Amino acid sequence: MATTAPAVGSALTRPTEASRPTRPASDATESDGGIGFDPEFASFGSRAIGLVVDWLVLDAFLLVGVVLVVIGSTPSILLGIVALAAGFVAATVVYSRQVASTGQSFGNRVANTKVVDVRNGHLLDSGAAATRYALRFLVSPVLLFGFVMALFDSDRRTFHDQFAGSVVTRPARASWSIDDEATTTPPNA
Repeated sequence: MATTAPAVGSALTRPTEASRPTRPASDATESDGGIGFDPEFASFGSRAIGLVVDWLVLDAFLLVGVVLVVIGSTPSILLGIVALAAGFVAATVVYSRQVASTGQSFGNRVANTKVVDVRNGHLLDSGAAATRYALRFLVSPVLLFGFVMALFDSDRRTFHDQFAGSVVTRPARASWSIDDEATTTPPNA
């Protein structure tokens, strides 16, 4: 049985006849959780460890292409260049899928860091993760340009982080206080 709200100014016979006013759906404010995002940024050392591990993984993907280029004949050099490009694309796909699903590449797992969206702390999408990876290995190493930028950024964001809208975080440190331990029974005297 649907009840209608009484008209303005009419007397109420029972307090249960009053209904709470509702807002139209257009006034609703939605948040994607970004308001409470306050990350602990990864240290330069842990980021360096993650970079070295990811670089070794990339080297494994590029190994066949490098060997073909080193052999030196014209057909093997051309095939090596194709293998290098295919290896880089494969490494980029593996990285972007890992970061988009867990926030961690192989290097991030070793360094115990996580790559997340700088605005809200959510995981990056595959496109942003792939862009970050490509810039990390193709642009940032040029004169160490991309990495030096992190020294002057309060969030420790490199060029590839700024371009992809990401930040590298670490787990919050565990803290302990004497107030955390409450005595439930009085000490025996």
